[in-house]
Amino acid sequence: MKHLLLLFSSFAILHSSFAAEPRPNILHILADDMGWNALSCYGNKDLQTPNLDRLAAQGMRFTQAYADAQCSPTRAAFLSGQYGARTGVFKVLNEKEPSFAPMRSAEAKDALGPETATLATTLRKAGYTTGISGKWHIANNYAVAALRKREGYFDSYGFDFAGPANGNEHHEDKTVTAITDDIIGFIEANRSRPWFAFVSHFSPHTKLEAPEALIAKHVARGFKRSADDEGKSTERPIANYLAMLEHLDNEVGRLLAKLDALCLAENTLVIFTSDNGGLSRVTNNAPLREGKGSPYEGGIRVPLIVRWPDNVKPGSECDVPVHTVDFYPTFVSVAASQRSPLAPREEPKTPPANNATDSSDIPPASNTPRSSRRSEMTTLDGESLLPLLTQTGTLQRSALFWRMPTYTTNYGRTPCAVIREGDWKLIHWFGDYLDTTGFTPDDKPYGKLVVGPRTEVFNLREDPYETRNVAAERPKKTTHLTNALNAWLKRTGAKLPTPNPAFDEKRWWK
Repeated sequence: MKHLLLLFSSFAILHSSFAAEPRPNILHILADDMGWNALSCYGNKDLQTPNLDRLAAQGMRFTQAYADAQCSPTRAAFLSGQYGARTGVFKVLNEKEPSFAPMRSAEAKDALGPETATLATTLRKAGYTTGISGKWHIANNYAVAALRKREGYFDSYGFDFAGPANGNEHHEDKTVTAITDDIIGFIEANRSRPWFAFVSHFSPHTKLEAPEALIAKHVARGFKRSADDEGKSTERPIANYLAMLEHLDNEVGRLLAKLDALCLAENTLVIFTSDNGGLSRVTNNAPLREGKGSPYEGGIRVPLIVRWPDNVKPGSECDVPVHTVDFYPTFVSVAASQRSPLAPREEPKTPPANNATDSSDIPPASNTPRSSRRSEMTTLDGESLLPLLTQTGTLQRSALFWRMPTYTTNYGRTPCAVIREGDWKLIHWFGDYLDTTGFTPDDKPYGKLVVGPRTEVFNLREDPYETRNVAAERPKKTTHLTNALNAWLKRTGAKLPTPNPAFDEKRWWK
């Protein structure tokens, strides 16, 4: 369902409201390629993740949280509050398409501009100091660190602070420690004002990099060390991968401990989630079907833990389907939740996003340049999760949608679109399909090409692992879901793949 948010009206409410309590801080921690079952509180029997388990015990654990199937679309959805069908970022930026496939993929944007990625800008207008460190991958470059020298770059996206944690300098742990250090410094410098921190990790994405002591620990437990840094499905469960999960859990624990030490935990909303399902080559997402890149549950269902003391009941669970696009409207609601007055914004004491090293280099707020923004009426595809978090109500929408009109042959996906409505899920393959029977995630391509459109329908309550396609058995349901999906594609202006006259069955995937 499309939602309209009158941002300036929200801020007017904030300006005219008063409360003794300060507005909540927002700490959003995003893992990279962490599957739904990676944490011990989600069923991982090979590893204990005590810090994230404790976070779940102190807050709410979502059992049916969704992202997109790959990183760029999810990060774009997070920062825009919009589906990729609307923004044009629905694939990994600059990912190459097979030239001789049956379909020509819909053309994607090569970047998500600041006029669309306005989450941080919106929170900054609400009086929040904003910071980011780690992975970027919605425009221009993979990492935040590489873009810091571009004067005004992150300011145009609404970020006051962009951390220097550089993945090229931290091969031993995927920069997890350095990103944590960046965010701890940002929080310490801004402890006296409301802040929003986006902790955007590179882990546990391949390459497999973790502290050697942790890898050796899991080898000693009987797990295999990977033969190379990309991993193979025949090695699963891989000691290197388990070490990456443990290291990430440890660093999340360090970040949470800092909130306690600064007496900020009680007034901080903490979110932990992932950008897509686990990479099947290095982890087994079973019982969910398939993994990263796939429209099946293993590719799009992710862990989601939310802690917000005095608002979210400790140890609670939620089985309502939610999506990455929901964070934007949720954070706007949270920013307004305490209804405290907006004081004139002070500039942050942390290094600015243009990589200057002295806060005296920051111009006064009234002189700080700002890029053009969205119109006052902003279209958001998400819905605030506050009714679920506070257990005071449910969501209003009837369905979630995905549009994946591209090929990711290493992940067993051809162009498709998805709708989930209630317990029902439909996947429509536009012109071909990969049958992965008898293949492994190490194979290229991952599956046998079957030419022709295909529709699959699953009842996720009765068949949560998508083993039984009931499209033919339930024609009325199939027609209803198809019509709803087509209406959404039309409503968002989504461009669809088209037949490829250069199709060559012998070399289609190259």
